[in-house]
Amino acid sequence: SAASDVYKRQMFKYAVIILLILIIYNLVMGFVYILKDKSSSKRGLTSLKTRIILSLLLFALLIIGYYADLIEPNSL
Repeated sequence: SAASDVYKRQMFKYAVIILLILIIYNLVMGFVYILKDKSSSKRGLTSLKTRIILSLLLFALLIIGYYADLIEPNSL
């Protein structure tokens, strides 16, 4: 139904936005960790790993959304 499609698209948009916010947060925190931790702390590396995983999840989500018709590409 049309209401179900609108709901799915809205939830998809929220999931993408949440992932983007988490990626940006992780980027900022990784920068802070690298600046503050002068010793050989692993917090910066952990932040990088987390950001890579979140980015891969976002990429996979966008591909799934495209094939599930939750994303409509713009035509030129």
